This record gives sequence, C-alpha cells and structure tokens, in this order.
Amino acid sequence: MTVLAALGDNHPLRWRWSNPRPHGADVYSMAYQSGVTVQVGERGQIFTSDDLELWIPRTSNTTNALRGVTFLRDRIVVCGEKGTILWADSLEEFNLISLGTANWLESVAASSDRLLAVGDNGVAYTSPDGTNWTAENTGFTNWLRGVAHGGSSFVAVGESGLIAARANNGNWSIESSGTTENLNRVSFINNQFYAVGNNGIVLSANSSAKTWSPVGGLTSTNHFYSVAGTNNSLLVIGRNEVQLQLDGGAWTNQVGAVTQFPAPAWTYFSALWQGSLYFVAGRSGLMLEGFSTNSSPMLWISRTEPVRLWLWDLLRVSDFYVAVGDRALIMTSENGVRWQTELVPDSVTNTVFLGIGGDTNGLLAVGSQGTLLFSPNVVTNVIATNLLNGTNLITTNASSTLGISWFAGNRPITNDLIGAVRGNGLWVASGGGGSVLTSPDGTNWTQQSTPVTTFLSGAATGGGLFVVTGDAGVILTSADGTNWSSQISGTTNWIFRVDHFNGQFVAVGENGTVVTSLDGTNWTVRTSGTTEWLNSVTAASGVYYAVGTGGTMLLSTNLSNWESVPPPTRKSLYGIAATTNQLVVAGVEGALLRTPIQPLLDPVSFVQFSRTEGQNLMLVSGRTDQRFLLERSTNLVTWEDGVTFELLDESGTLLILESADTNSPPLEFVRGRVLP
Repeated sequence: MTVLAALGDNHPLRWRWSNPRPHGADVYSMAYQSGVTVQVGERGQIFTSDDLELWIPRTSNTTNALRGVTFLRDRIVVCGEKGTILWADSLEEFNLISLGTANWLESVAASSDRLLAVGDNGVAYTSPDGTNWTAENTGFTNWLRGVAHGGSSFVAVGESGLIAARANNGNWSIESSGTTENLNRVSFINNQFYAVGNNGIVLSANSSAKTWSPVGGLTSTNHFYSVAGTNNSLLVIGRNEVQLQLDGGAWTNQVGAVTQFPAPAWTYFSALWQGSLYFVAGRSGLMLEGFSTNSSPMLWISRTEPVRLWLWDLLRVSDFYVAVGDRALIMTSENGVRWQTELVPDSVTNTVFLGIGGDTNGLLAVGSQGTLLFSPNVVTNVIATNLLNGTNLITTNASSTLGISWFAGNRPITNDLIGAVRGNGLWVASGGGGSVLTSPDGTNWTQQSTPVTTFLSGAATGGGLFVVTGDAGVILTSADGTNWSSQISGTTNWIFRVDHFNGQFVAVGENGTVVTSLDGTNWTVRTSGTTEWLNSVTAASGVYYAVGTGGTMLLSTNLSNWESVPPPTRKSLYGIAATTNQLVVAGVEGALLRTPIQPLLDPVSFVQFSRTEGQNLMLVSGRTDQRFLLERSTNLVTWEDGVTFELLDESGTLLILESADTNSPPLEFVRGRVLP
C-alpha cells in the first residue's frame, strides 16, 4: 500500500495560503475581462477576483507551473509546463489538456478566432477554441517567452532577441530586433507592439511588426518582464523596476519615486491596464494598484501588508503555532489561518531567530549571536469592558502570557544558536562551534562542554534523553544536559533538525538525509528518494512529513519508505508542524501554508437565508477550509447539484448572493453537502 493510498486517494493535500495574504504564489501572468482578473503561477495555482481584494483559489488539477493566460471571447485559456493547457467556461471548472510534449509553453494569446501558444525550442501550437491544438513549424528553435496579437498578426518574442511574426495564413517570418538580449514579453498597446527583455531592453513597432526600434529615455539595466499601457501612458515592470511614461514624456521609476505611495522594490512579472488603474503582480503574490488623481502623481497601493520576512522554524505547542524568522520576527496563530506578530524586547530587534522550542511550561526562541528569548507560561488577569443595555460591564478573565510576553536571557556565547528544546525540567540550546547551553528556568544559561566543534543545529528530547545533531553527521546524546557523548549516525551529511515522535527520534538534513533511532544511540539511515536538503520533520495521525529546499515535501507511514508529494510552492520550506487534522509549513518570504490532513466533515449551517427582489442571500457557517456542495430540492427527495463552495475566511463564514430563478417553484429547499 502506498503512502498516498494510506492517506486516502480522495483526500489529497489541499494547500491554502495563510501568509502572505491574499496569497503568496509567484504570479507569472494575468488576464482581465468583464470585471474578472485571472492570475496563474507556480505549482498549478490559479486565482480569480472580481474586486482585486478577494482572491479565490481555483482547482487546476495540475501541479505544473502555469506561465500564460488569456481570454478567447468568454473562455479562459492557460498554458504552462510540459505542454500543459487548461480551458474554462466557468470559474468553477478548469479542464486539463496535455499536449504530450516536454516543452514548456510560456505564453498564450488570442485573436478574435484563434489561439496561439508558444514556448521552448521554438514550438508553437494553434487552436480555434482552446480544446483542439495543432503544432506548427516555425522554422526556428529559439525558445519563445511571449506572444501577443495585434493588427493582422501574432508576434512572438524570445531568447537572443528573436522576434517572429505569424500572419493569418500561418506563415512565420523573423524580424530584425537589433538586439541579442533575451526578450521576455510582448504586448499590443494603442496600435503598437512593445517588447521588453533583459538588461533594460524595450522595443516598439507599428501594427505591421516589421520595423523595431528601441524606446528611448530608459537607462535601466535590470530585466523587464511585462509591459502594459493605455492611449496616453506606458508601464514596464521587472526586477526592482516599475517604469512609467505619461503622454510620451520622460520615464519615471516608480520604485522609490518622490511620492507618498511609491512602488516597493520587488520582482514583478505581470502588469495589466484595467480601465481605471494599473494592476501589477509578481514574486510571492505581491500585488499593486497604480492610479493617479488630479492633484497627485501615480500612487501605488497594496491592499494588504503581510509579513514577507523569511521564517526559519515552526512549532506547535499547547493549542497554538509559533513561527520565528528574520528581524526578530515571532508570529503566533491558534488555528494556522490567522497569524499575528508578537512584540519582542528592543535589545533583540536585529536578531535573526533560527529556532523555536518548548512546551506548555514555556517557549524558547534562539538565533544569531547567541540570542536567547524566553516566554513563560504565566497566568495573568485581563480586564475587558463591554456595553450591555447601555451599562458598562467589566469582566476579568485569566489569560496566559505563553507566546505573548518575551524576555531576553543572558548570552554566554556569541555563536549562532538554532536548536532549542525542553525536557526533564531543563532547557537546552545548541549552535555554532559545538555549543550547547543549558538553563533550569529559560533565563539563566550555562555553557556545557561537548566533544565536537561542528555546528549543532538540531535539538530534541525523548525517553529521558537529550539529542543534538549537526554538521558532518554529528549526533550527541546526554541524560542530564551536562555530559555529552558522540554517537555513530551512519552519515557525514549535515543532520539539520531532529525531533521525537511515537517513541523514536527522527532527524533530517543535507542531501535528503533521514536517520532514525529508538534509543538515541543506535541510528538507522533511511532512503528518502531525494537529494534536496531536508530542513524539518513532523508527525501527525500516523504519518511523517518532511520539508526542504525548493518546496520539497516527503511523507512516510513507516519511516522506511518515503514518497514525494506535490509541494504547494517552489519556495524553500524550513518549518513544519501539525495537529491531528492540520498541517502547516513555513519558509521563504513569510510563506505560511496550511492543509487539512483529515476530511473536515462537520456539517455546515445556514445562519441566514432570504429571497428578495429576485436574489437569494445565504450566510453559511462552518470550519475554515471546509468545502461543500450547494444542493436544491422541491420535494426533499430529489436533489440537484449546484456550485461547490469553500470557507476561506478565517471566521469560517461565507455570504452567498445569487440571482433567483424568476420561474422558481413556490417551495424550494437548499442544503450544503460537505465534501472531503
């Protein structure tokens, strides 16, 4: 029985972004039509919005990277990795097609009656409808990165400055670009083609696409990835670049521009003009809206300001999660959905927190230059004032300071610390130069002697034993935290993290290393099936999970056989923690993702239902991340399937507003059938 079968083939991991909000996926391409914006990006992720605020994840049925998106009339068409094609006439259902090629399709464009997708090795595919595709012979093998339609032809751009035009009769011609720089995208704006590329290249041509010339006034040498515009403005975006030209005048760099709301320095991949504003998106889901008023220059606004600092470790303790990272970042969450940043002492604000450990008695955050930060579990009174019938009602509740109040301990050393654990009434921290520190209270620390000088990055306790692991396959054990002995690990790879689950130690690290031990003394090297660096491991409901660089994710039911599962992102993941029904991972640029690991089968509730002026209004309540199918009946016997919904809001509620059938029966019943 495979691991996936053990989990249940009908219940795959379904990842949702908790941070950054509204999502943290790399956005490679966008399309806009009739008030709907579609974003496509890494790992098969698709998001749609009709207000640029609420972004709904859509099911793509693929984990391949999605690189291009366009509209053919009312149909959405997407292209991507390894010949992937998706098409949809409804936002609720994307249909997957594989063209049977290893070539990536980097971009897709549409005329009034034809689609053209282009990609690696000069490949091009055409389709009249997005469902049936035909390969074309372009006559060249340059990799293509962008395509657009304008006038009477398609224009594709690619590596080494290639510009090729496809006429309506299907003939391809190569046009002179005057550059050997890679060209990344092309757009048709105000009866002109514009192509952008590496090292600040911006070219333009009229609708015939025959004569191309550089666009003057730009002095950037950064890479440009997209271009958008109107009849009186032009916008090019890229790596730390948001360049704007108004009425053919001088270009102004909107990153760091002299305005109250400049564009932040970031990598932007896609830009659109949406009738009244510019909309830009890029790495880790960062989105900007650019608009101007009569009395101000262009203003760049992001509707959310999420944490985008790197997160280096993650812990589930008691009834909440704790994540730590760059710039003394500590974040907590009760449900893995909503996260808040905690205050730390001013003395540690320049610290990089690399590890978090502890239990219900206290928490220990450790980091750069020997920083040790302690949070005790102290019960304190919290006074709340509520207004009841016009009278102030004062109540006093007992609340814990665990994870909220943090205090700096003494620093016996200045070596970086990563490992942190508590066991047998003793705190243990480990780090650079073979360092091991102990404390009876989390505040007063003593350095212990160890037989090694290698970096000790992992720390765990179990069965009355402390275990620390580190570089060069080092494993040390101690029963009292003072006397440490070396053990044979069976590997020379860096054993980065170690933990204790189900009566045994599990450690992961460099080159896909997995080693396990029942007693901390005798260790067994396991075959993980990957050479990626594994950064963290956890266990829940009889399954072990490990995460690592490049979004690597493995799972196992027996520690002997490990299986790779599709990760939610290509970003490196450094922390993983779980409850009995939820898995949370943390990593690069504030990435926090969650997934149910058990079906959420609690019933949903209809809090409110009303029908007025030809509209149905339903307020549904349940658990965040639950999915349900809306069903209807006129007799409580025969039920008709409707739309599938998901409770994405942290409140676990969803407001559904729909048009009512003018010929609807006088009696109608509605129910929500929970889906796994």
